[in-house]
Amino acid sequence: MLEIFKEPFMQTALLGGLITACLCAYLGVFVILKRIVFMGIALSQVAALGVASGLFSGINPIICAFVLTLSGIILLWIPFTEKNISKESLLGFTYAFCAATAVILIAKNPLAEARGLNLISGNLLYTTWQDLKILGIASILIMSLHTIFFKEFIFVSFDRETAFTTGLKANLLDFLLYLTIGIVISLSMKICGVIFVFASLIIPAMIGLISARRIGMIFFVSCIASALCVTIGLFLSFTWDLPSGPTIVGVYSLLFILSFLLRLWKTYYKK
Repeated sequence: MLEIFKEPFMQTALLGGLITACLCAYLGVFVILKRIVFMGIALSQVAALGVASGLFSGINPIICAFVLTLSGIILLWIPFTEKNISKESLLGFTYAFCAATAVILIAKNPLAEARGLNLISGNLLYTTWQDLKILGIASILIMSLHTIFFKEFIFVSFDRETAFTTGLKANLLDFLLYLTIGIVISLSMKICGVIFVFASLIIPAMIGLISARRIGMIFFVSCIASALCVTIGLFLSFTWDLPSGPTIVGVYSLLFILSFLLRLWKTYYKK
């Protein structure tokens, strides 16, 4: 197995996958706790539209993805007071609109069409050192921010109303949290694709939440699970000539099922 990762392109793929997956797994715990899973998939599709727009217009896809994702964060963060339309409905509209528009842009541009499958499923094997540099800088900035506001982010994720009544600026903290999630999504979408990014936000966090009780262990298990799945998934992808993103997501899913069954067994055994 180690022989495979001696190849230069596999090293960049592994590093890119590990950085993205661990960041998403960490942030995914907040996504689950705040019950904003639909926001995660909507922002993933917004970023995908940004990449498609960049390929269509000839503008840097990462810049387009970042600008559109930031715009989406601001729009979704603003309190929505329309009584006849729920916030979930707005998220559904955002997802459908961005997905359809991305497909149209891909279909109308030869370059975008040639890379359209990677936009959906991702291909870590095309990761470059420039991609890793950008992800690395973003990782340092994001984790520095979370180190400073970690307790506050946890508080507003568990009980936003109580956090607000104690004097915390819950709206600002929500925006900062959404911003970090959006940055990771927009920067990783180009190399990882929608499926990988969204799955990395949700499944490792689910594994952590059903496998641990203490908040620190939940984050730890989530990140370890994501790193393990990326490594195994890339190995299987290379060995069996499979697309990297979906293969990793398949390993994610298998590990979650095993973790869930183990949790059920422990619960039943204790009784």
